[in-house]
Amino acid sequence: MNRHYSSRAAAALAGTQRAARSVAGILKTHYPRFLLGLPLARGEIPVFIYHDVDAVGFASDLQFLQINGYRTLGLEEFLAARGSKSSGHGRRILLTFDDARSSFYDVALPTLHAFGARASLFAPSYWMRPPEAKDDNLFMNWKQLRACAESGLVDVQSHAHRHALVFTSDRLVGFASPSLLARYDIYDWPMRHTAAGDRLGRPALGSPVYRATPLLSARGRYLESAGLTDACVQLVERSGGADFFARPDWEARVQRLYGSRAGVLRGEHMQDEEFRALVASDLELAHAEFRAHMGYAPTSLAYPWMLGSRLSLEVARRCGFQSAFGVALDYRRARDQRLPIPAFGRLKADWLPLLPGQGRASFISIAARKIGEFAKLQHLAH
Repeated sequence: MNRHYSSRAAAALAGTQRAARSVAGILKTHYPRFLLGLPLARGEIPVFIYHDVDAVGFASDLQFLQINGYRTLGLEEFLAARGSKSSGHGRRILLTFDDARSSFYDVALPTLHAFGARASLFAPSYWMRPPEAKDDNLFMNWKQLRACAESGLVDVQSHAHRHALVFTSDRLVGFASPSLLARYDIYDWPMRHTAAGDRLGRPALGSPVYRATPLLSARGRYLESAGLTDACVQLVERSGGADFFARPDWEARVQRLYGSRAGVLRGEHMQDEEFRALVASDLELAHAEFRAHMGYAPTSLAYPWMLGSRLSLEVARRCGFQSAFGVALDYRRARDQRLPIPAFGRLKADWLPLLPGQGRASFISIAARKIGEFAKLQHLAH
């Protein structure tokens, strides 16, 4: 079977597959009933997830919560209340933020102060570098994280270390082009296997991109051929760099070179023991970085993209994590009492206006917009 496609065809196929997986996941997931206009279940504490925020939108959310009597919980209070069916505590919710982006410090933190609201922030420790070491202003630094923790309004916990995707097969889905580099965040690009070791961040123009999945959810890792990647990258460099992609035949040229070398320059699958060590290192490094920079060990872990594999959950328990958070499609799996640590699903924050109360939005109005975003939910390599 031919595994190699044009990048446009591969991207279209990947989009269709993502949509199909999303629909299948929705059909298998038992979402909270308030999404359909029903009341909150007794003792229910909805959990919402933000990434980037803007001042107007976030203030609007907090105002909606304030008007309708919702109290934002700290993480410890939420975990202590889990499973309680008591209805005597009023309306409660948990607001979570992933990635520790600069917008949290610049926008969300002042807005939390203005409303006296609380939130939990999950930081990927690899990206929390000192300001002088950053090549952009996407993320916060450790000093800002400590300020958040000291504010009394924010619980700072772990979002793993690398926040990494890994290739899982040799199925080619495209090549790194200027348009794709502009479309995806820096850590939406899978970790690359190079002669100098693993590399995170945006790849060089022309780099082949293969089928990938989150490191902490994967069953294994495909180590691509560094020589094959270098050949594609060098072709682009010799042909004008970014200007090369303005040529109508750029894709055909890279594809021809790739096809001519792929039979000789082959990748390989990582050995199971080595892969288990890689997974363990991601959580061990997160633990160590928090101790070094925050003065405490994290006890809660928000998984990047989706709830992690059984292996990663077991490693998390050994590292001292006591709870884990996934995303909406993890609601069903999070209810499994046999998981190594308690887990919780989270809804994206754009569903928050469906909470019962004055000014409540309709499910149809939000769902219509969400359906149009299916193709953008994950990286093109998922």
